[in-house]
This record gives sequence, C-alpha cells and structure tokens, in this order.
Amino acid sequence: MDQRLPELDLERLFVHPGVEKHLEQPVWQLASTYVANPAFDRAMLAYCRSMVEASALRWPVNKIFAQKMRYITCYMLIGLAAHFEEGTGPAPTMTLLHTMVPGSSRQVSDLISGLRVGGYVVSEQNALDRREIRLHPTPALINEIARSPLAFIASSALLEHHTLHETLCADTARLRSLIGRSTTAFRSMDVLFGPFETVIDFTSRDSGYLMLCALMGAHLARSMDESWDLPLTYDALSQRFQVSRQHVGNVLSLATTRRLLTLQGGRIGDVAPRLLTEFSWWSAGQMAHFTMLAR
Repeated sequence: MDQRLPELDLERLFVHPGVEKHLEQPVWQLASTYVANPAFDRAMLAYCRSMVEASALRWPVNKIFAQKMRYITCYMLIGLAAHFEEGTGPAPTMTLLHTMVPGSSRQVSDLISGLRVGGYVVSEQNALDRREIRLHPTPALINEIARSPLAFIASSALLEHHTLHETLCADTARLRSLIGRSTTAFRSMDVLFGPFETVIDFTSRDSGYLMLCALMGAHLARSMDESWDLPLTYDALSQRFQVSRQHVGNVLSLATTRRLLTLQGGRIGDVAPRLLTEFSWWSAGQMAHFTMLAR
C-alpha cells in the first residue's frame, strides 16, 4: 500500500539529537508524523499504562522482559525460529544463539535452561544429526516478549486507523514473523535503539525500563490531568515489578542524580525536557518500526 507522508516542518519539532542524522529514513519519517500528531502524548500514555500493568506471570518470563540481555536473547531466539520456519535461515540452536546475543555463554545457557524448565522453550533433537539440539520458543514466550511491540502498535492505532494489534494477537505465527523481521532490521543497522542512551541505561537494570515507563506515564498523566494509579514509592514499585526496595532506589537514582526529574512523596515532579524528548522519539521510533513491519 502506497502511503504518502505529509510534509513536516521539522524546525518546529524538538528532535532528539541521536536521530537527527537518520530523519530521511522511512521509519523516522513516519515517526516524525507521530511526534507531530496532537494525540501523540495520549498514545505514549496508553503505552506506559500497558507496560506497567501488574503481571500474573511467574519467573522466568516476567524477569526476562525487565532486563536487556535476557530480553534480547529471547528476542533473537524467536527471530531465529521465525527465519527457520520460513525457510530463510538455519535451525535455532544454542551454538548459533551464542554468536548473536550480548551475554556470555554461561548466561545464555542458564537462561535457556530456565526457560526450558518453565515450558517457554522446547528443545528437539535433529533426527538427521543427533548432535544438533534445536530450540523452539513456545507461544507463551512469544506473546510475552512481544508485549512491548504489541503495546507500541496499539498506541500507533490511536494516531492512524488500523487493526494490526487485533490481527497479531490472534495469530502467534504472524507475531513470530514480525519479530523475525525486526531482528533482521536491527542487525542490519541499529537506528532504533543505539541513539537512546538514557533508555539503554534503564534497560540494563532489572525492571529498569518498566520503572522508566512508570515515571514517564506518571508525568504524562499529570500533564493531561488524568489519573495514574501506580505510586512512585519504593514499596509500590518493588511490589509491582518484583524487585527489592534498594534496587528501586538505585534505578530511580539514575534519573534523579542526573537531574532528569524530581520525585516528591511518591509523585513525579519536574521532568527535564531532554528526557521527555528522548522518550518521545524512542516511543515514536518503536511505534513506526513495528507498525511498518506489521502491515
């Protein structure tokens, strides 16, 4: 489908410095229209609400989403499985996975072992080569790892009419294929993750990204005079994201000691424009990336 994007007055947009040199790329052209949309803050708030919802899932799935190395390992495994099922890539094995993810061999092996015990990864011996053990992510793992992409797609539907979210939720194979195409794009050139240093810093901590979503959601809700049910206290955040109070304090200090925001009595105070700009463009880029791949 040929979609002509409207001309944008980029001088009127506060563009995150990390993406300025990439603005001519189609994904950032679409992302720019999102940022310029008057309903964009509401779409970001909807995403943040979705991400901080209490999860009924037990470890390891809930823990996986909340830390970059573990999440990327599962993301890449799903991508390998997608390419293999489509006949465009080799079988997903532990050896191949080790070459594609940031963790050590021991970290990756321990993670996959835990996932197998939990029923989120199934191992299968190659009948033609019994030395080869293939790894297959189950629908439960695919759905949990796709939680953020699906939430971004649902938010983009608030800015342009589509039913991609509903279609993907009803078709695990299509969802797996979406992640496969995303891994291909990520490996060819990282213009969607690398430019966002603060976001990356939060994702490297257990539940750090979810806490960032809580902080930004609280700010957006306050700016739109809407309610925000999750207090930003150590107790509330530690209970919601299943980490210690000390860990919550360490994560929040990433923002407060850098003067990115202030917190007072479990409520958001001032938010530095540079943080809001970075999170806005991060969100817009993710919305555009997954929406374009899902079409």
